[in-house]
Amino acid sequence: MKTKQLRLGFLGFGEAGYHFGKDLTRAGLAGIVAYSPSGARAAAGDPLRKKAAEAGVELVATPKELCARAQLIIAVTPGRAALAALRSVRPYLSDRHIYADASAASVKAMEQAGRLLAGRAGFVDAAIMGTVPLNGIKVVTMASGSHAARFRALMAPYGMNIQVVGDQPGAASAMKLIRSVFMKGLAALLLESLEAAQRRGVLDAVAADIAGSIDERPFAQTIKRFVCGTAVHAGRRVHEMGDALELLRATGGSTRMTRATRAMIVEIAGMGLREHFGGREPDAIAPVLEAVIRARG
Repeated sequence: MKTKQLRLGFLGFGEAGYHFGKDLTRAGLAGIVAYSPSGARAAAGDPLRKKAAEAGVELVATPKELCARAQLIIAVTPGRAALAALRSVRPYLSDRHIYADASAASVKAMEQAGRLLAGRAGFVDAAIMGTVPLNGIKVVTMASGSHAARFRALMAPYGMNIQVVGDQPGAASAMKLIRSVFMKGLAALLLESLEAAQRRGVLDAVAADIAGSIDERPFAQTIKRFVCGTAVHAGRRVHEMGDALELLRATGGSTRMTRATRAMIVEIAGMGLREHFGGREPDAIAPVLEAVIRARG
């Protein structure tokens, strides 16, 4: 499969398929096709068909036609439908196909998908890490699986930003979900903190102070400061988080994230990391995480 002869198809045609298709068409890729049940039912003049035409994508009638006309298939279905979508096209896939699943499914689903296609077609676990409507094909996409490097080689000439993170299905999806632990957790922490600030009448000052603390240095340094500092100073931070929890309870707002934070710091304080590191913050985060993992058995 040569890049200049690339025949691309989307399984599913929603927001991601539309933006990817539009950007790839602008980048010079012609003949893009897509199959989705709603697209197959759409009559002439249907808004979905107009949207596909705007993106330079032709909607096809069946999974069989999609596989006949595309050699690289990117699945952009809802995560909960990932395996059902794969099974709908699996009978029509062969060793000439690469199937890249970008459906935001679970790690177990991606591992199962890899097994379903073993010996039949190439499989790529493709995890979209950002917002497609804002970034289009330039959104960072992590890829893992035996055909991840080939997937990157095929799509990079059209501007797709793919980073290979391993040769096993599930690795890319694991990275996306682990990242979500932080990103969604940070959002929850901000909501709890800023609700308390609003209730106390200091919202603008607290928001500006948090932003200033994050902006004052590269975030890689902040990660090291948070992880290594907590390892050594958890003991005294338990008391501070107790006071913070008391304040939040008094305001009548949410305390869920603060309770979890205090519980985590109590646990870290009980691991003896301060003594393990001789009261000095280590120079890297890996030794801290290794010590935490050992302490948890």
